[in-house]
Amino acid sequence: MLLAVCHSKDAGWEQVDDVSTVSDLRAKQGNLVWAEADVKDLSADDVRVIAEEFDLHPLAVEDAVHLRQRPKVEAYENHLFLVFHELDEVDGQLEAVQLSCFIGGRYVLTIHGGAGRLLNEAKERWQELEDEADHPGHLLHTLLDVVVDDYGAIADRLEEEVELIEEAVLDQPDVAVQKHIYSLKQRTSRLRRYTLPLSRVLDWATEDGRRHLPETTHDLFRDVNDHVLRMVDQIHSIDDLSQAVLDLTQGAQARTLNEINKKLSAWAAIFAASTVIAGIYGMNFVLVPRDQTLFGFWFAIALMGVLSLGLYVFFKRKDWL
Repeated sequence: MLLAVCHSKDAGWEQVDDVSTVSDLRAKQGNLVWAEADVKDLSADDVRVIAEEFDLHPLAVEDAVHLRQRPKVEAYENHLFLVFHELDEVDGQLEAVQLSCFIGGRYVLTIHGGAGRLLNEAKERWQELEDEADHPGHLLHTLLDVVVDDYGAIADRLEEEVELIEEAVLDQPDVAVQKHIYSLKQRTSRLRRYTLPLSRVLDWATEDGRRHLPETTHDLFRDVNDHVLRMVDQIHSIDDLSQAVLDLTQGAQARTLNEINKKLSAWAAIFAASTVIAGIYGMNFVLVPRDQTLFGFWFAIALMGVLSLGLYVFFKRKDWL
């Protein structure tokens, strides 16, 4: 099912009930059509009608309805085709929802796989574009601005999260945070996966794509691109800091293991000395004292005690115990 509205200077935004009239509406001077559809609500006939009414390229339509595309921008003869994604946090992970955008003469068409959250926010902003709703480029800027702002909010949350982990590790280096850090690095990786290609899309909009967009939007797209570049640096910072925190915890664990090994080695040396003495006195030949009385037993015990005490003092001074 296609939801469409048409903007004119006289009537403002008005709902379009008959999809078959879209081509006539967008051909009328001064009109601007915006339409959106969820892939799961479209039949093959619906897709065919939409492609005809908006004069879409078949390859772009195929990419729009198959929801496994990377963020990209492609220029066709009659329209631009852009793909970007809404990122939703589900069960502690970021899940991507594809949003395909067609920009043509007097229209913006979005086909998505459930990206209602960002589209609703974009529609609220579009309602305020009464004076500027004269070119699809303004609507495209609003949609991209909403997407980038949402990515920025995710990046801010991840940055705050890694800083809290860092404080906890600095207070207690051996605290168990590996699972938390791994989850954070997964979300950071997913955010980077969709942010870096989006920066290339905006690079195109501020360079090669300038001829497809009105001059009044050039500064707007450059501003959004600056936000993306800042976010890319922020993602690198989050990744570096999370790795540093992980290295810190691993270093603390290695030091703890080293301390345990030193203690085990020291006690093993202490018991080994006594074992050697007991082993020698248990052999089948006569040792001092020669009379083989109980004095020999106590002499061996005393020798074990003195040697063990000496080793204990030695390892204590070496800070092994």
